[in-house]
Amino acid sequence: MASSTPRQQRALGTRSRIRDAARELFLTRGYTATTIPDIARAAGVAHQTVYFTYGSKAGVLSAIVDGAIVGDLEPVPLLQRPQVRRIATLADPRKRLERAVAVLCDVTQRVAPLYEIVRSGANDDEVRALLDRHEAQRWETHRALVSLLDGDLRPGLDVDEAADRLYALVSHDGYWLLVQRRGWSRQRWRSYAQQEAALQLLPVR
Repeated sequence: MASSTPRQQRALGTRSRIRDAARELFLTRGYTATTIPDIARAAGVAHQTVYFTYGSKAGVLSAIVDGAIVGDLEPVPLLQRPQVRRIATLADPRKRLERAVAVLCDVTQRVAPLYEIVRSGANDDEVRALLDRHEAQRWETHRALVSLLDGDLRPGLDVDEAADRLYALVSHDGYWLLVQRRGWSRQRWRSYAQQEAALQLLPVR
């Protein structure tokens, strides 16, 4: 693949500065209180550049959330990442589920602070649409990972219901209640999610 041109590199740098500046402002001031001129000043660009690059404040937030889901700025969807592809190669269904839940926990931990921002701005039509899109994508991701266990699920449990259970178990709300409110460590929450997923999704042994 050809390397990017200096112009493309500058454009990527601008996108990154805008996104980083907006993320910091959203987390410290809140979504509603942050304006496009605020973001532009923090990023060192003209406010027209923010509009040209992302279209709107909600567009900036959407880019921040999408980046947090995968953990970097590479345009590779989560389900196509090597750590996810390797799950299917594991012979033991319990190991497959354990690794799948670990991936989902990683995503939830990265996105949870931003999720509260998204919900706080949900009176905005664009932000509400972002929330709906994110939740739909989150469930589809859970289903795709659960489908790697098809044939190994507990009797009477189909893939959709298994995805529903995992969707609720590894949710931002559960993470917030246990880690933020109850003071659980992230590792304790992750271990709980893995153990509970095995109890709910796999046959009793």
